[in-house]
Amino acid sequence: MRRHQGGRIVERLTSTDAELRQLRDRAEIADLCTRYAYALDRKDWVAVAETFLDDAVFEHPGGRLRGAEAIVHRARTALERLDATQHLIGSITVAVDGDSARARCYFHAQHVRAGTPGGELYTIAGSYADRLVRTTAGWRIAERLQEYSWRSGNRQVVSG
Repeated sequence: MRRHQGGRIVERLTSTDAELRQLRDRAEIADLCTRYAYALDRKDWVAVAETFLDDAVFEHPGGRLRGAEAIVHRARTALERLDATQHLIGSITVAVDGDSARARCYFHAQHVRAGTPGGELYTIAGSYADRLVRTTAGWRIAERLQEYSWRSGNRQVVSG
């Protein structure tokens, strides 16, 4: 709802507008989570970086990264030499509070490198817990915590 007040336009959201905005925000955040996975599999490092704030923090079982550039470097180093990957995202939950949000989702990531002694497949499953912020370019991940639930296959696929 828009109205004029002292020469300014004041915008107040009706309850329907607020509900629609909440649904749109939740859909955009879920889309951001899946775009990250698609970008990893396409090895589209620009798109990976665009899911994070420039100064984002990414905590994973191997350590802590600060900055989109460091996050992309880790992903690129781990995935560039692989023949194929498939990162699946599911069970996404989102809680929006104005221009900030929290999201959680599961991931299931398969990694393939042909000819690896001991087996060509390595799978990791776990979850992401994200803190996100709304920017002029859309929602971005400010902080991501990655936890592993289980792993299977030949670890040499990703480390050898």
